[in-house]
Amino acid sequence: MKPTNKQKPTIKKIIESIQDSENFQKALTHTSYCNENNSTNSYENLEFLGDSILNFHTSLFIYNSFPHYSEGQMSKLKQLMVQASTLAELSKEIGLNRTDENGKLEYLRLGEGEIKNGGVDKESILSDIFESFVAALYLEKGNQSVRRFLGLTLFSWVKGRENMTWDHKSLLQEYCQAQKNQVIYRQKKAVRTGRHQLFTMEVSDRLGTFREIGKGHSKKEAEQEAAAQVIKKLGINKKEGE
Repeated sequence: MKPTNKQKPTIKKIIESIQDSENFQKALTHTSYCNENNSTNSYENLEFLGDSILNFHTSLFIYNSFPHYSEGQMSKLKQLMVQASTLAELSKEIGLNRTDENGKLEYLRLGEGEIKNGGVDKESILSDIFESFVAALYLEKGNQSVRRFLGLTLFSWVKGRENMTWDHKSLLQEYCQAQKNQVIYRQKKAVRTGRHQLFTMEVSDRLGTFREIGKGHSKKEAEQEAAAQVIKKLGINKKEGE
């Protein structure tokens, strides 16, 4: 579920409540901007803190909201919620990468080279700044504000998705086996982005019916994303446990 029209003004107020703080400026500053402006104030340390805060609050939310889930189900749901593609989608929804009428970035600070390379829409950057913003919000406003923010964004997003297929690789494997086909994964690229590595994996099949790529901070995450793209294009739809 996307933030509703009623939620968006509240989310905007939360963002603007710390907009003038040093932590906020740091949370939205990419290393490319620092490199071009002789600064060391990038979001990397805040991202590290935000990752831990996000994992804690997400784990607590799942524990309280889905007490009937097994440990494995909780782990899978957490993986779905905190994966890069989810956080990047939310960053876009709440406008962390938005521009003004002149096309100038309002919050996010990128180097000119990174802007030309499409950094404003890069999944790796957008997921990072969601985490670093959470850290900045915690440092400026505390846990209560973080819970409120996540309730309006991530915890709202997961409603209706809690029973969706999480293991795209297994679903694609089952589908291909039924078609007497074989799934093939191949690494296309691995690049360092800040403290992470970003992997690009390709999935194809022996019969040549599909070929897609996925990206993630691990090979497994990238493979899952690639498999998800195939499932979406082929219209495979099966809920876990069916």
